[in-house]
Amino acid sequence: MISTPSSCGEDYVVLTWALHGGTSAVNIWRTDVDGSAPLKLTDGKLDFFPVCSPDKKWVYYIDFASDRVIHRVPLDGSGKAEAILPRVSGSIGGLSVSPDGKRLAIVVAPEGAVKFAVFDLASSNPPKMINVSNYARAASGSSPCMQFTPDGSAIAYIGRENAIDNIWVQTLDGSSGHPITDFKTEQIWSFSLSPDGKSLAVLRGHWDSDVILLQETKQ
Repeated sequence: MISTPSSCGEDYVVLTWALHGGTSAVNIWRTDVDGSAPLKLTDGKLDFFPVCSPDKKWVYYIDFASDRVIHRVPLDGSGKAEAILPRVSGSIGGLSVSPDGKRLAIVVAPEGAVKFAVFDLASSNPPKMINVSNYARAASGSSPCMQFTPDGSAIAYIGRENAIDNIWVQTLDGSSGHPITDFKTEQIWSFSLSPDGKSLAVLRGHWDSDVILLQETKQ
């Protein structure tokens, strides 16, 4: 199993790669942008949701085997992983680092209500908890999808109203989130904002299924 890759500048991507190399572990790997030269970065058992720091020095991720503690590991593979932030109650994954590299956001649902926990990476203070409007928890069918906006003032995410997905933006001041797209159908699997904030890439689709009734008949 391979997760959706996360970009690390123009040279690398990082991703979660499960059961690779004959092991039963789920680890963080780095590859070149064309998928070549894979390099294993972590040695945990359940490592998920890797994202790169803006300076391309670190990869942040969640170690689910260590009670969902946030770790970081050097992108160049030169060192061991280290825990940097405590466990957040109700964390369900999804990480994003602010463009200035000073904050890290994670998706949590401590009592069922989805929130963004925003950490100051230079401080040991508890995270700022921000309520999220219409968060589409299962939008991608796998991992949560969220991203700091290029100016660092808000977090973009997949929101759902009336079974229809759009890209929403939640400002860090806690005001209500609002949509920035206006799709009328389907779900969104993933998205990405360009570094300058002028472009938005969106992967959309829907599930098709059929129901078949099997009935035993008497001869």
